[in-house]
Amino acid sequence: MCRLYIANADDRPADEVERADAALAALAAQRLSQAAATEVYIYTTDIAAGEGAETALASEGYGDSVMFVDGFQFVEDLLTDE
Repeated sequence: MCRLYIANADDRPADEVERADAALAALAAQRLSQAAATEVYIYTTDIAAGEGAETALASEGYGDSVMFVDGFQFVEDLLTDE
């Protein structure tokens, strides 16, 4: 589901989406489903991947437990806080 979201957002075939992007969502889902984590934060500079992970996990009932953090914004915030 995450790869399809990214493909649609970027207007490209799903088989051209990086596997690592979908793997982030899969790892988060695994940790949540095994109760190894109650919240996950996905840091990535790929906005479509982050939003896709949030969407996919929300569809599985983890919407309140996952948050996408834009990696570029995170770094910018760190630099402006200095």
